[in-house]
Parts: sequence; structure tokens; C-alpha cells
Amino acid sequence: MKRSIFRRIFWLYALVMLLAGAVIELSIATSVRQGYIDTLTRDLSAQIRLISNAVSFTQSGLDGLCRMLKDETGERVTIIAPDGRVLGDSDTASSLMENHAQRPEIQQALLFGTGMSTRYSNTLKYDFLYVALKIAKSGETAGFIRLAVPLKEVDAAVDHLRIKLIFVVGMVLLATWVFSVLQTDHLRRLLRQVTDFSRSLARGKIDRKLYLQGSSEFNEIADNLNTMSLELRESIAESEEEKRRLNEILKSIPDALLIIDSKGIIRLSSSASKEFFGDVPLTGRHFIEVVRNNDFSDLVDTVRKNFSSGITEFRLDYPDERYLVVRVSPLLHGERKLSGFVAVFHDITQLRKLEQVRKDFIANVSHEIKTPITAIRGFADTLLEGALEDRENATRFLQTIKANSERINSLVDDLMIISKIELGVIRVEQAKVDVEEVAGNVVSLLTDKAAEKDLFLRVSVDPDCREIFADKDRLTQILTNLVDNAIKFTEKGSVTFGIAREGGKTFLFVEDTGIGVPAKYVPRLGERFFRVDPARSRKMGGTGLGLAIVKHLVKAHGWEMQIESAFGKGTKVKIYTTPPEAR
Repeated sequence: MKRSIFRRIFWLYALVMLLAGAVIELSIATSVRQGYIDTLTRDLSAQIRLISNAVSFTQSGLDGLCRMLKDETGERVTIIAPDGRVLGDSDTASSLMENHAQRPEIQQALLFGTGMSTRYSNTLKYDFLYVALKIAKSGETAGFIRLAVPLKEVDAAVDHLRIKLIFVVGMVLLATWVFSVLQTDHLRRLLRQVTDFSRSLARGKIDRKLYLQGSSEFNEIADNLNTMSLELRESIAESEEEKRRLNEILKSIPDALLIIDSKGIIRLSSSASKEFFGDVPLTGRHFIEVVRNNDFSDLVDTVRKNFSSGITEFRLDYPDERYLVVRVSPLLHGERKLSGFVAVFHDITQLRKLEQVRKDFIANVSHEIKTPITAIRGFADTLLEGALEDRENATRFLQTIKANSERINSLVDDLMIISKIELGVIRVEQAKVDVEEVAGNVVSLLTDKAAEKDLFLRVSVDPDCREIFADKDRLTQILTNLVDNAIKFTEKGSVTFGIAREGGKTFLFVEDTGIGVPAKYVPRLGERFFRVDPARSRKMGGTGLGLAIVKHLVKAHGWEMQIESAFGKGTKVKIYTTPPEAR
């Protein structure tokens, strides 16, 4: 607290003390002076009664008697006739004195028997007390006797008393000043501690306690502040714990969650939100800048109007293509007062892809089976209608029926293999395998097929990594399918396969100089029945399942497959394996 406040308090108390001292001084001095005057008046009245018996008002020239009485009493004595003439005076010749009939003390004595007044003497420069007594004889006013005494001693006594009073008041004022200074300084220190403590609380320093020494009046304040600090500390701790739990919950939620205020500004988001909407700051931005989709914006507007939850499904193109289902719920504050929205986004991209794969699979299986079945049925009907008699055509028809049945059988076998791998029926038993030996078996199987197209089949094995951990039969199947596929789509040049090491990683590879695959189709290679050129693949007897089988077998080994292709320049398939030394 500022010093000026305490200074004002002190000066206020000082002014009150000064006013009180002045009032006390004036009242006491006046009372004491009046008390002296009253006492003198009574004494003078008694003296006048005593000397009235010695005074005769029938004669004049009583100055000598007055002087004699002054010598005995010490007061100025004046004898006045009923008409106000001065018959005698102890200090001045009576013949020279004016009529005293109008003097205040004479007027009072005439009315009340006794009169009193005080007057300032311009000659002597101090006050005099005049006391007059009406003397009556035989019921008539015989005259007046007046005694006068200077009030110099009375004023001196009063002044002395006043000095004492001023001294006492001054000492009291000084003591009050010292006490007030000490008290205000004490209060200032206490209030400074309270102020500093409250400021520290405002700045977030809530681990302190307030201790006030010698402050019985402030103990309750200190206790209340300490209690408030403790409750604030507990409240902040609870808030931090709730915030930590909320953050943990938001981190663990696999779906994107956005908390949006009533103005459309994102106030909170889950950790997964950046995977959905890009690795950019989300908090503080309008939701339209983050979720750039009209369906979502329309849903928010609908929830704002109806105060009820809503669901919609939409596609998001940025940063990646995703299919999302979002549920938006209103945050209500009080009755029907909207404070914001909670939007939960669920990624159904994989589900949509699986549905599409299922649809494609059904369509492809139906198509692949329908074609040979149609051929078988057609030729069978032809034979039944009489073509059996034509042995040359009948033999050709039967060969066609056999080829199509084998095609169906091959298709079913490939599907069964994929199904068994997925179900875990076909297990991968890994052991040390010589890649060069497996490659030799593949060459022996496909040499004739490569020779039919004048293709050179070459094996390249790095001697430092010729042995890997794999299932020998499944590895043979992987390389056979890949090399066979490469031969099918290569018209000239060569097909090279084997094992190599690059950047500390060991990988199997099959590389051809064939027609290659357009970049947009590369991610789809390995899907069931997917063929870049369906007509060409079907003509070559392919079912589109060979690469799918390879993909499943690679995954069963725990390996990773990567396909590099350039349209018109060839394709290279890499299968990264775990090096033997890491086992």
C-alpha cells in the first residue's frame, strides 16, 4: 500500500488531536479563569459587606477613607452615591471622576443587588474585575460600594496553566505521532506482505505460505489467504491432472477429434487429427480451413440449427485421399445455449477399399470363371448336337474343353493358395536357404519358356549374402511366379534375378526389360485379378493372381516388397529380407 495513505491517516489523526487539544485548552482555560473570577467575586462581595458598615453615604470627600480601606484590603475601593456620583476613590480624586451610574456593574447592582464586570485597562494594559454592591438602609438605596482588583495574576495563572496544557497536549500529540508511525509502519509491512503474497498468487506462485508476526488482527486474513492458496493449489493440481488425462485420451484416440467453438474456431484437437488433415497447426484456425468439405460444413450448420447430433460421410482429397464418417454433436451451455461442437472423424478408407476389392473380386472371379464355362458349355452343346461324329472337330472341341477346365482348375488352385496363406493353413518354416540353389531350380523350370521368346535368363547372386532364412519351397514359388511374370511381359532383352545388397540391406530381385507398368498402376500391383492389360494377360493364360500370391508369401515371411517400373523400359521387383547376421 502506498505511503500516502498512511500519511493521510496520520495527518487526519494529528488534526483531530490538535483540534481536540485546542478545544480542551480553551474550555479548561476559560473554566479556570471563570472559576477564579467567581471566587474573587464572592470574596469581594463579602469584603464589601464588611466595610459597608463603616461608610456613610451622606457626606462627600471619602477619598481618604477609600485609601485607608485599600491599605487594609489591597483592592481599589470606590464609593458611589445612588445617582452615580463618585463620593470617594482610593486611586483617583473623586471630584475628577465622571458619573458611574451607567457602569455595567452599577446597573447590575441596582437591579440585582450585586454587579460584576471585567474591563481592559488601556493605561495598565490588563483586565480589571469590578464588583459592586448596592447598600440599602431603611429599605432605601443608600449608595454603592465597588471593589476592583486587577486580573493580572489570574491571567498569569491561567497562562501558566495553558502552557502546561499545551505541553501535555504536545507530548500526547508527539506520543501519538510516534505510536502512529510505529503502527502505520507495522501495518505497512503487514499489508506489503499480504500484497506481495496476493501478487505471487496472481502470477501462479501457489506453493508459498503467508506468515505474519505480531499481527493478531491480520491472522484471520493470513489464514484465509493460506487456505485460498491451498485450495487454489489443489484446484490447479486437479485441473492439470484432468488436462493430462484429456491429453492422454486425445493421444490414444485413433480417430480425429476436433472441439470447435460457436464461432467455428478449433480450440482442441486429438493427436490423430494431423494424420487426417495434415501436419499443420489446427488450434486457432477456422474448421473450414482444415476440413475443406461442403458436406461437413453443411452438417455443422444443421447441428447449429437443430441442437442435435448428426452424421455424414464424405471424401477428403487433401493431404491424402480418405473416406471419412464424421459425427458432430453440439456443446450446450445452460438451456439451449450453444457453446461449440464436438466432431469425431472415423477413417473408413480401408473399409471402402476392401469393399471395392470385394466387388472387384466377385466381378473378376465371375468373369474369369464365366468365360471358360461358357466355352465348355458351348463346345459341349456342339458335341451333343452331332459334332461327335466329326472326329477331327470333336477332338479339337474336347481339347478346348480340357484347356478351359484346366484354366478353371488353375484359377481355383491359385485362390485356394491365397486363402490358405491368409488362414495360416500354409505355414512358412524358415531355415537357412542357398539362394543360388533355388535360383538354379527356377532357371531349369523356365529356361524353355524364355527360349521360346529368345530371352536371356540370367542369375546374379552376391556371394556375401547368398544364404538367407526362408521357406525353401515358398521362396521357389515366389521367384518362379515373378520370373514367369517377367517372361510373359518381356518381348526382347533379358530377365535377371537373384540376390544383392545395397545400403546395408539385403534384397531378392527380379528385373526385366519388358513393357513396364504406368506409374498410376504400380500401387495396385499385387491386388487379386488386377491386370494392367486384361486382354493381353488373359491371352497369355494369366489369372492376375500370381503377383497376389507372391505378395502374401512375402508378407508371411515378414519381408517387404517394392516394385519399380517405368513404362516401356521394364520392371524391377525388390524383396527386402532380414540379413542372416541379424538373426
